[in-house]
Amino acid sequence: MGKPQVVTDQSFEQEVLKSDTPVLVDFWATWCGPCRMVGPVLEEVANEQGDKIRVVKLDVDANPITAGRFGVRAIPTMIVFKNGREADRIVGYHPKPQLMTKLNPHLTMAAPSAATAEAPSTTPPLGGSPTSSTPNAGVGVTKIH
Repeated sequence: MGKPQVVTDQSFEQEVLKSDTPVLVDFWATWCGPCRMVGPVLEEVANEQGDKIRVVKLDVDANPITAGRFGVRAIPTMIVFKNGREADRIVGYHPKPQLMTKLNPHLTMAAPSAATAEAPSTTPPLGGSPTSSTPNAGVGVTKIH
């Protein structure tokens, strides 16, 4: 669907918090080496998953208000926003397969087909993290799905 879009302190609320689709915000800076490594990965995600999640970039040096508002202390930090709220946070560089593992639960999906509707559920029981084998992992942590 294209390249990641640039957002600013001024456009953040309209472009991210009021978005009808999930938004992945890349908090970055031009001087940050790992941020430059994340760039091509996010371009691929934007191209391949652009109909399911919007990818935007926010330069923390030029937009310190938004970075401070969301407690971004290290970059690159990527935050997934759904329905105007933080749904997940990914800090540091991750290769595309690892990043997609983190993003997949947040991608907007089309209605399931009849074939997938009849498939048995692989959803883990409540109380644990979807990626954890520890039964009580994530207890007390609220995530928006």
